[in-house]
Formats: sequence, C-alpha cells, structure tokens
Amino acid sequence: MKLSPNARILAVTLVAYIICDVLLTPAGLETRQLNGITTLGVATLVLIFIGLAMIAVSLVFLFRNSRLSSILATLGLLLYFPAFLADRTGYFAAQVPPDAITVVEFVQVVIAVIGLVFAWRINRERPPNA
Repeated sequence: MKLSPNARILAVTLVAYIICDVLLTPAGLETRQLNGITTLGVATLVLIFIGLAMIAVSLVFLFRNSRLSSILATLGLLLYFPAFLADRTGYFAAQVPPDAITVVEFVQVVIAVIGLVFAWRINRERPPNA
C-alpha cells in the first residue's frame, strides 16, 4: 500500500517513538529501582503502556489507510506527557533520573509533538467516512 507523504512521516515518527519508549524501560537505559517509583509514577507508567499499545495499533491501521490511525496516534502520543511531566517535577520516582533518560525523554517529547502535527494533518486530509 502506498502511503501519503504525511503518513510516511507519521509512520517513521511512531517507530521512533516506540524505540524511545523501549529505551525508557529497564531493558533500555533506565537504572532506577522499581521500588522507588511513586504511586503517581505507576499511574503514569500505565498511561505510557496504554499509549504504546495505541501507537502500535495505529501503525497497523495507518497501512490499512484508516482514519482511526490518526486518532489512535494522537491519543497514544498525548498519553506520554503525564509521565514526562511527573518525571521532570520529581513526582515519578524518589531518585533523580539518569542523564541518559533525561535526554531520551526530551527527544521523545520532540518526536511526540512531530507525531501530533502529522496525525492532525492526516486526519484533515482523509474524509470522515474513510
């Protein structure tokens, strides 16, 4: 299936977002202990994983040329921001985030904003019944 230029950029953005999400886990660059995560931190982690699932489904729908893909991408990308804000304000965990996590978080914010812009563009270019 041939994707529009906006859809191609969104697909690349969503893949980059997924890579950043993996890097933010203990399997990636996260070195803080899990028992140091606050209750608010756990709640924002749940939001991140719900958003990650929405983004994965959005990628599938993007290749099926469904308008639902841009809606799921928008929702999934927006669900990252509570965790980012909680970590930046110190409400995510008792420990300070490592420098590598801080860099990846800011890169992921940029990726999320770019993804939101292109999800909005795709939503505007497709008719409501598509």
